[in-house]
Order: sequence, then structure tokens, then C-alpha cells
Amino acid sequence: MKKVTLLAATVVMAGSLFTACGKSSTPQYEATVDEVFTCGTYDGTALVVNLDATNNTDSYLDNYTVAYSLVATLDGTALSTSYLGSDNPYAIADGKIKSGESGMVQAAFDISGVDYDEDSELVLELTSYTIKDYKTVGVLEETISMADVEAKVSESEFDVSIDNVTVTDDGEGTNIVVIDYTFTNDSDEATSFGSAVTEELFQDGVALQRGYLPYNHPLREDMDDDNVYTDIKSGASIQVREVFELTSDSNVEIKLTDRQSFDQAVILEKEIQVK
Repeated sequence: MKKVTLLAATVVMAGSLFTACGKSSTPQYEATVDEVFTCGTYDGTALVVNLDATNNTDSYLDNYTVAYSLVATLDGTALSTSYLGSDNPYAIADGKIKSGESGMVQAAFDISGVDYDEDSELVLELTSYTIKDYKTVGVLEETISMADVEAKVSESEFDVSIDNVTVTDDGEGTNIVVIDYTFTNDSDEATSFGSAVTEELFQDGVALQRGYLPYNHPLREDMDDDNVYTDIKSGASIQVREVFELTSDSNVEIKLTDRQSFDQAVILEKEIQVK
């Protein structure tokens, strides 16, 4: 009987040792790639990686622990980390994953100004510490063609149309272009053209400076200058007149963007003649 008892104890001890050894080599988390895409941010462009992560520990796992352990290289160049603002519709909020459960984790990298094309390759590598002996182990390595990476863009909640373009002078020898717009607010809040739209005009590749209409100029009589910053409610429209100084008779490029969108969505791009 003693021999049997001893044998049973030996088996239990061996099982405990086996469990401990197995646990020591287990990573704190594992993950698979759920989605990779690019999107604009307020100050550039981000490459975003959504991971489906599993927590192997006995306690909570912070999302950012996984996110900041992910390394991304594009055509051999390491990318610096970035983030999506909370108002970005594609952002996943930071949180915690319970023991033994899985959750979505988001990592972002700055690709503003990074030169790449559809043939470029993105390499993702994720490491984790092991639970017991705290050694670094690889838990994910994946190569993705940038041809398979979707570019996500927002749609502006504002609409602007060009009603009329007039080339004239300001009465003091400076040639100017006067542009009449119709601004429509399709957002939920009242706002103005000046608050909602970023307006850029270029001639010969150089940004044009704003001009003005003298008080006695005939074009001042039929348009209220204050319309630029007059708030209008959702669904309403208003006419706006803008003036810029010309530097030559070359075509003028107009670009209007939504300054309230997370990625500066383009509202209108147009080239006009001013000869």
C-alpha cells in the first residue's frame, strides 16, 4: 500500500512539474491579424492594424500592452507609432481583456510622407513575455502586400458649389478673382462656411493671398461679406463670396476641405481659368 501511495504522489508531482514547465513557456497573449487599413488623421496618414488578441494570464491585459509590442516595417523601413483620435470612426477605444478571453486591439503607425506602392510589403511582428520566466517570444509574424490594404476615407458633411467666377481689379492696380460659392450644411450642428471649410487657392504652384473689394466696388453691393462666418442650421444653404489676389493669368487651382472631419475630407477640387 505504501508503494502505491508513493507512486501516486510521484505521478502528482510529475504532473505539477509538467504543468509548471508548460506554463513557463506560455506567452502572456497571442494574436492574429483581423484587419489592416490606412486612413487620414488630423496631421497625416496612419496605417492601422486591428488584432484579435487572447489573454493567457490570470489577470486583466491592457490593450496597449499588445498594441505597443507590435513592430511594423514597410519595405524594410521601421514605421513609427501613431494613433487614431477618439472622434475617428475607425478608432477602437483602449480597454482591458479578461483572463482567458479575447478582444480587439488596435495599433497605428505613421505613414505620412512614406513612399510606397502596391508592390510594397508590410511585415508585422508581435512579441510577448512568457508568463513565468518573463522571456521574450514571438507570437505573430505576417507579411502583407500593400495592394491588399484598404484606404478608408470619410465623406464630408458639407457641400460647396461654385456659382460664379469674376476676374477684376481692386481699383488700386491689383488683379483679383472673385468667387461666389453656395455652402450647404448637411451636418447635425449649425456652422458657417468659415468654420467648416478650409479654402486653398494656388496659381503656378504658389498659394494665393486673400484680397478685398473696396467699399465702392460694384461687386460689394450684391453680397454680404459677413456670410462667410454666418452660421446656418442643418439642411440650410447660404451664398458666400471670397476674394483672392492674382499673380499671373495662369489657371487657378481651388481646393476646399472639411476642417471638421478627422481626415480633412476633400469637398471640392477645381481648376478655373482667369485669363
